[in-house]
Amino acid sequence: MIIYESTKEQFVGDVVNELLVDRLYNSYQQKIGRTSKAEIRSWENSLQKMSNVMQDDEIPKDAAVAIEFNIPNTSKRVDFLIAGNDGAQDHVVIVELKQWDEVEKVPTRDGVVRSYVGKGMRELVHPSYQAWSYAALI
Repeated sequence: MIIYESTKEQFVGDVVNELLVDRLYNSYQQKIGRTSKAEIRSWENSLQKMSNVMQDDEIPKDAAVAIEFNIPNTSKRVDFLIAGNDGAQDHVVIVELKQWDEVEKVPTRDGVVRSYVGKGMRELVHPSYQAWSYAALI
């Protein structure tokens, strides 16, 4: 299941025209049935930044964008996917978005960082490791 899918051009347009969060909310409500205020805030913050990144001219206008892709047979969701074909091969980029202000290395544990989340410092999976594990599942 995918909550939102479009081309790069449509995604950037939806962000610029302030339509994206409403579209995400409506789709999420329809497909899952519940959305938290924290999730909506994260969309507002992170996806504006992704729109800025996606405006790079080297990313084709017709590149596919998917938001909140539920990996089949798991409870895992990929925040943001970019997909396309270079004429010979399909490619997908997995982006795991975080709302962290600061992050600390945890020297004794591979793939783990420490950040302030939920009113306290917590050890969390590094977003790069998280994206890698999603790619392995997909």
